[in-house]
Amino acid sequence: MQTHGSGPPRSALLVAWANAWLAAEVGLSELIDRVCVMDDDHSVTGLWVDDLPLEQAVARLRADAVVRLRLVLPAPGDAVGLPGPGEFTSAALTASEGVLALRADGSGIGLVPAVTAHGSAFDGTVTTVLWTAYDVAVVGPEPGPFLHDAEHDLRRGILECVELLRSLDVARWRPEVAGALQDLRAEARRGIEDDELPGSYPMRARQLLVQARQLAGVLSLATVDAGAAVDTRETLAREQALRGLEHLVRRARVAAYNSHGLPS
Repeated sequence: MQTHGSGPPRSALLVAWANAWLAAEVGLSELIDRVCVMDDDHSVTGLWVDDLPLEQAVARLRADAVVRLRLVLPAPGDAVGLPGPGEFTSAALTASEGVLALRADGSGIGLVPAVTAHGSAFDGTVTTVLWTAYDVAVVGPEPGPFLHDAEHDLRRGILECVELLRSLDVARWRPEVAGALQDLRAEARRGIEDDELPGSYPMRARQLLVQARQLAGVLSLATVDAGAAVDTRETLAREQALRGLEHLVRRARVAAYNSHGLPS
């Protein structure tokens, strides 16, 4: 199960900040700083010439008439937003993420990141990201999910998560999960803000992203070492339910990051 609980996907950061940059809402240096915040270097291969620094690559995309970036977070059996069979689709499914950089006519470039850690714990590590570019063509309007649908589904998913883990007496065998559930309920009610998105994104997207990240954290805790605490039947039931919730987390993140410039 991939919930990206340790941090936002690199593809999501590129979509959010590049869309704001294309709209002249942030500068290029801020775009690069935000996308590279977790890493030491980003470069792009296959974009006319090999191994362009990310700063030069996004500038070339704009010069090549790219007007919008769109996030995809695919999983087996859930290929929403992908452009159909091809190299980009295969690579994005393998990486569980990708970016569609599109022109007004639906043609464009698909970008998929590969993260590499260099060095060791003793000497220190350096993290680099190599984005591979693929030609793509997307037919039709924005496929969604959109904010209103994702908000409704995630609210339902939070309630299901609470009831599911309560039925398994989670407080007995994983007290830290019970604590995370309490935080999740409180923050879902409070609607706290989030700073992963540029200021031009709607508040609804920020709140949705916070709730998705909180639920992802609970799901990550709930899947660790549960086999020793519950019987096989309960384990299978829990895993099936949590897979559905993980799907809702991905939908919420896609809706939030792709909401730039769309009606809210």
